[in-house]
Amino acid sequence: MLKQLIALNHPEIEILSTDSDEIIPYGRIVEGIDFSDMCAQAISYSDREKTVYIRDLKTLRDCSSFLKVQNEIYRKEISLQTGLCYGMNNRMNGMEYHVGSEVIVAVTNLVLILGRKEEISHKSWDSSLAKYFYLAKGSALELFGGTLHLAPCRVSPLPFCSVIILPEGTNTPLDEETRSDDPLLFMNNKWLICHYDSPVAEKGGFIGITGKNIAIKTL
Repeated sequence: MLKQLIALNHPEIEILSTDSDEIIPYGRIVEGIDFSDMCAQAISYSDREKTVYIRDLKTLRDCSSFLKVQNEIYRKEISLQTGLCYGMNNRMNGMEYHVGSEVIVAVTNLVLILGRKEEISHKSWDSSLAKYFYLAKGSALELFGGTLHLAPCRVSPLPFCSVIILPEGTNTPLDEETRSDDPLLFMNNKWLICHYDSPVAEKGGFIGITGKNIAIKTL
């Protein structure tokens, strides 16, 4: 499938394998953990009309792979939440980053659009800096803190689905104590910059992405 996606999207964008050294600044493949229990719980979730994010689900917390992520990646040092992101997205739209790493489990094959927060200059980020990575069904990627990303992209006419593991409280609404003068701080532990041509901008996201709102061509 990766070869087909590469051919279909060339020359506008280059889709890379998460096995390549190109992934090193952004994250690492999670090895030694079987995520089939989480995938089995998540596979029934899909939406052909929109992209959906569910912050936390008890059914995913109860999976043995969640405990392994807690023990082996986060070393019990921080409480975690685990939820889902799924739907029909195939565009960049915006980029966010968090303090602390994020584990993304591919319930379906998907493409991730990535960058680094250090590339944001004067509250602006050029979409030509983006890197595109194919994450195969059943595999997982730990995104390092500060890695720019947003919703994964589907690779076929069917919706994508992914499990999202983050530090507890990420993506919860800001209150008066946690609000900041930083216009990119959109929710708790969520700094967001978006393209003017995106649903995120309509929700009040800071518009600061220049260049194209690039779309993945699907199989």
